[in-house]
Amino acid sequence: MFRSVLCVAVVALSTTAGAQQAGSAPRSKADSVAKATADSLAFVREFAKTVSAPAAPARAVGGPQGATNPRMLPDFSAVGDLVGDLSPKGSTQGDGSRLGVREVELAIQSVVDPYFRGDMFLAINDQEKIAIEQAFLTTTSMPWGLQARIGRYLMPVGKQNVTHRHDLHTVEYPYVIQKFMSEDGLKGTGVSVSQVLAPFGFYQELVVSVIDRFGDAVDSLQAPDAVNKNLGGLGYSARLRNYWDLSQASNLELSLSGITGNRQTALGFTTTDGTNAVNARQTLVGADLTYRWKPLQQGLYQSFILQAEWMRQINDQGWLANPDAAGAPLIRNYDGAYVFARWQLAQRVYAGARWDTVQDPTFRGARLTAGSGVLEWFPSEFSKLVASYERRSWVGGIAEDRILLQATFAVGPHKAHPF
Repeated sequence: MFRSVLCVAVVALSTTAGAQQAGSAPRSKADSVAKATADSLAFVREFAKTVSAPAAPARAVGGPQGATNPRMLPDFSAVGDLVGDLSPKGSTQGDGSRLGVREVELAIQSVVDPYFRGDMFLAINDQEKIAIEQAFLTTTSMPWGLQARIGRYLMPVGKQNVTHRHDLHTVEYPYVIQKFMSEDGLKGTGVSVSQVLAPFGFYQELVVSVIDRFGDAVDSLQAPDAVNKNLGGLGYSARLRNYWDLSQASNLELSLSGITGNRQTALGFTTTDGTNAVNARQTLVGADLTYRWKPLQQGLYQSFILQAEWMRQINDQGWLANPDAAGAPLIRNYDGAYVFARWQLAQRVYAGARWDTVQDPTFRGARLTAGSGVLEWFPSEFSKLVASYERRSWVGGIAEDRILLQATFAVGPHKAHPF
């Protein structure tokens, strides 16, 4: 490549020099050519001084990701997630802070080779210090339209769980996700395989996963054996998405999903050998519906999203000899759901509302209900400011008001998450 550039430069300069000499009546044609050649070589030497040693030409690689970065440098990005809690009865944050950095996410992403793409997300906060949020390989050239993901990733269970918390249209996940999965989403380490199909004239996607365990380990619980001692104790999940274009401006998505596996379950007492938990099977099933409207001509200023999701947590009670005995834990099946709507008011301003209801397993099944409103402003595609008001209450008359503020910003080529 570099030699080609030099040759082109020599030819161009030689031609130019010859043309200039033609109009000045040189002593001879040989003298003109010699002078033009000497000038061109002098220019090439000066040009070569400003260029480092020539790099090997970029070699195209197969797969949908295109050519490999010849410098072998991945994309680096970072996202800051700042949250303020102005609730009148005190902070409702887990660490009790009024103003804090909820999380800083570092992302490293790149094509690895013709067969894989790599993504790594590190979460940094004051409680966990540095944690591996996600780290996975994604295949790019599997046959039959299959795609596999290997590593740790947000589990494809439900709709919003596949979106990072800072990219939500609300400050926090819906309560059904917080109570049945985790406050920062359900993650798993294992293998998933997906395929996009269209056997009935509309698009479908099937995703199946096998992970090391269903949910995170709880340090305070000690069971006789590991939850994944047997293969049956691993986490198994499946999700079927169905997508329809209703018109040029609207579409509909309906999905079914589920996950099952052994989870640590508190006994309610501690045995003489220090055991205070058992490994009991838990299954989570759910359905979600998303409607989107975004007109082609006014799509920059108008859009609407309506989303609803329902989940049911099914707990195995077979290990309980006497579920009603004094001190025995209250274990049963729990339900939860939410409905969320978001309107676009201007090019960068959105208003949203959400209603939540869930039987809280951490409060012996007491029903939690909440209604919230949110206002989002995007100064640019790299920053977001959010103000949210929420009123939540439990059966029994306990209620509280929450006022939350959020500011997020991204530096580097941070890729958008699905919603």
